[in-house]
Amino acid sequence: MAVILIAAFALAPLRRAKTATVSAAGSSTRTIKVGTNRALGTVTPYVGRDKGIFQGHGVNVEIVDFADGSTLMEAFASGQLDVALLGIAPSAIWQGKGVDLKVVAAANGGGHVLLTRTDTGIQDIEELKDKKVATPKPGTVVDTLFRAHIAREVAKLDPDKDIQIVPNVAPADMPAALFVAREVDAAITWEPFATQAETKYKDSKVLFDAAAEWHKANPNSKHFYPVNVVIARQSFIQSRPGDLRRFLAAYVQTVDFVNSKPDEANGIIANEISLDKTIVERARHRIDYTAQVDEAAALETLEWSKQLGYLKEVPAASKLFDLSYLPQGKPE
Repeated sequence: MAVILIAAFALAPLRRAKTATVSAAGSSTRTIKVGTNRALGTVTPYVGRDKGIFQGHGVNVEIVDFADGSTLMEAFASGQLDVALLGIAPSAIWQGKGVDLKVVAAANGGGHVLLTRTDTGIQDIEELKDKKVATPKPGTVVDTLFRAHIAREVAKLDPDKDIQIVPNVAPADMPAALFVAREVDAAITWEPFATQAETKYKDSKVLFDAAAEWHKANPNSKHFYPVNVVIARQSFIQSRPGDLRRFLAAYVQTVDFVNSKPDEANGIIANEISLDKTIVERARHRIDYTAQVDEAAALETLEWSKQLGYLKEVPAASKLFDLSYLPQGKPE
């Protein structure tokens, strides 16, 4: 049975990036405000800006940095953003709360790792019973991934009774909690934090590599499981369809650049997210970049949010997705 996994990347405003210069003839004169952050899976807009791809398509983008998903979505819901990159699960959850949005493209897949230390003696996820596991904020998709899929479905454990979950641990703090303070026995994190921890702490041990498990279950799949997506406000879609088409054309070209010229792209990504290039190179083995949405897989992941009470109903594909603005036949 296919293993479908999800993730979310918490996104709190950090700073506002400079607006790109428009160079193409006949381009839009109005700015498209894009909410994202400098995480590995959602860094693509920065790459497109730095390479001049948006400018080449006549797209005037203003990238707004966030580090908390709730804050990003509050800005999005209040009309401060036109487009945003974030997890598929929070996109559906906020739409269920009444935010009028559509998923218009994918962003990335894969990237989640359950780590432990060699001295814990834990050899597989079934041995997490009665152990302490660090997780992000309750209700996030990474927390949902761990509770609903890894614990319940794979390990056959009750996350509320069999595991001592330590919630609200920021991904940047998880390595310290696990390897330095040793306050927990395991931690569920994502790239590039997993690769950073593996590089720095020699006593690290991978208990569950979501990307590897996906490939085992789906050997013929071109992409990893759905993680982050691109959303647009419905009012933006309706009032500025041409701008959205130009934005997505530039976005698809950026994804193609990241995939076709990984060495150059990795250098740009490393600079944007302040990491060593070798960390980015290693971390990318567990993630991929794509603009194409696997609707069936994405909807399947949302069943976990419903199961845990974060989502009342899994939305119909026609309600959640509008992929008609993506350029057809473009490389990824």
